[in-house]
Amino acid sequence: MQVPKHWKIFLEELGEFGTGDVIALETGEVLGKWSLIDDVYYAFTPEGAEKYIFFEPFFGMLCLAVREWYESKAVDH
Repeated sequence: MQVPKHWKIFLEELGEFGTGDVIALETGEVLGKWSLIDDVYYAFTPEGAEKYIFFEPFFGMLCLAVREWYESKAVDH
């Protein structure tokens, strides 16, 4: 799959499994895991954390939340 240039993150295994890595495309860093909960909600758990920080009913909303979180982390460092 060719990834669009404007994407900042990539969710591996989407459509194949109910969980996978979330990867920063610029660096290749694994940011955490996405998961599908009850086949309805999408969640994101940062690398090294035990609990998710985002829980969204729509895939696009999860992607936006993770991208904003990732971009704010980059500004903080």
